[in-house]
Amino acid sequence: MAHRPDLTQIYRDHHAFVWRVVRRLGVPDAGVDDAVQEVFVVLHRRRDELDLSGSMRGLLYGITRRVAKRSRDKASRAARLRVVGPATAAENPEADAATKQKAEALRTALEDLDEDKRMTFVLADIEGMTMPEVAAAMDVNVNTCYARLRAARRKLSEAVARHRQAEEGHVRSGT
Repeated sequence: MAHRPDLTQIYRDHHAFVWRVVRRLGVPDAGVDDAVQEVFVVLHRRRDELDLSGSMRGLLYGITRRVAKRSRDKASRAARLRVVGPATAAENPEADAATKQKAEALRTALEDLDEDKRMTFVLADIEGMTMPEVAAAMDVNVNTCYARLRAARRKLSEAVARHRQAEEGHVRSGT
């Protein structure tokens, strides 16, 4: 009988990774902890049928991707049914607005990437996974991952440049 990894240790070793990936896959803040818990529940429920001998991060990424999609879909349905209350005033409205604009520009740039390029970028450049790990997690060859990463970096650089130009234009015009 093959050795099965201890789920408690897997949780300790990979909780932060799963949490970051859930966030980067667009799960609303209120649902992140529930989605992370669901990933480990799925791992526990299906551990007899899953191949636990390979890259644990790759396996967890695959589960996380499916759980995050379900969470986003659920949150989207709930948002359509919810009535939104009035916004609260910020402590420093100008700084808050600038920070929100920068975050929104980056979020938009990431969302504009197709999911394969976005997740290749996130796993490689943000999570620090090696290209062979990314390729295994996404079930593609390594050269495909390198091509996706180059394309993602180029598109993100272009988006950042456009945002900076727009920001400079507002400063020059006094708006």
